[in-house]
Order: sequence, then C-alpha cells, then structure tokens
Amino acid sequence: MTIDVMLADFRFCVVLSMSILARRLRPFILSAGSLALVACSSSNPSTPSSLVRPVSERIAAVKAIRAANAGEDSALQVNPLRDPAVEGFVAKARQAEQQQQLDEAYAAIVKARGLAPEAPDLLQDEAEIEFLRGNIIEAEKLAYESFKNGPQVGTLCVQNWQTIIEARRSFNDTGYLAHAQTRREQCKVKRPVRL
Repeated sequence: MTIDVMLADFRFCVVLSMSILARRLRPFILSAGSLALVACSSSNPSTPSSLVRPVSERIAAVKAIRAANAGEDSALQVNPLRDPAVEGFVAKARQAEQQQQLDEAYAAIVKARGLAPEAPDLLQDEAEIEFLRGNIIEAEKLAYESFKNGPQVGTLCVQNWQTIIEARRSFNDTGYLAHAQTRREQCKVKRPVRL
C-alpha cells in the first residue's frame, strides 16, 4: 500500500470518525444548530445546495451503484440470516422507494437498522436511500461504514465503493475518485478455477 493510499484512507477515516462523533452528539448539536439557523437564515431558502445533484442524476447514480457488480462472478457472496421483522422493514423501504416516497423508505430502513444496527447490507441500503434523498455526504459515510463492517471483498464491497465514487463525482473530487475506483476493483475476487 503506497503512502498516498494510506493518507487517503486516513483522511476518510478522520471524516468518518467525526461524523460518528457528531451523530452521538446530535441532540446537543441540533439545539445549537437550530438557534444558529434562526439567527442566520438566508433570504432565499429555496436555493439548492451546489452539492445536491438533480433528482434524475441521483437516480442514475443509484442505478449505477446497484449495477456496479452486475456480471461479476465473485467468489464471495454474503447473505445474512436475520430477523423476519428486519426483512419486513427492508421490503417496506423498497416498496416506498419504488413509489418515490423516499422519506417513508428512509424511515423503514432506519427501523430495520434499529434491529440490526451494524448490518453492512442495511448500511448500504440506507446509503442508497440517502443518496436518492440528496444527502450525498451522509450516503458516502454510510457506504464507508458498511465497507468497514462488511467482508471488504465481493459484491457488497463493490457497491460500497461505487457509492463513494458517485459521491466523489458529485463533489468533483478527481483525486479521491481515482483512489475509490482502484479500491472498487480490489473488491472483485474471482472464483478459483476448478478442474
């Protein structure tokens, strides 16, 4: 592993650690943030952030994330056994997403994660929903958390890094984009040839 790769991973881990800390301190931050927003609200609140891609681009990005491992014959496929309640919430999330009800999809996937908080596939599902909702920074963080909790090779790994690739494209970050593309390719493990 080169020093550039190590530094890129270190920077990403620092950002991820800060986001996890922020998530734990969220109630306190929200209180202070609410006061700050009231004091500093802009005169035109309907102006979209420059980081938020149009809906059509977000949908295309999530399709690319889900199709990233299409045709891959990975040697590793992880399918967890889980509580039927989790599967019910995942099904609700998928149905809500198909009906373009992204807030309901998000609520359902959060409930599923409440029952299996560290499940890497649920983290990736939440990342994709967040991407569709326009929360690209959060989507990238969730994808990386999924990668860290998951097998780090195989189809889920490919989707994790494709999510990061799509996020980096949104931020026009060509430096880390190249690193993410390399990491995605490292996820692909071929089956051994059997005689």
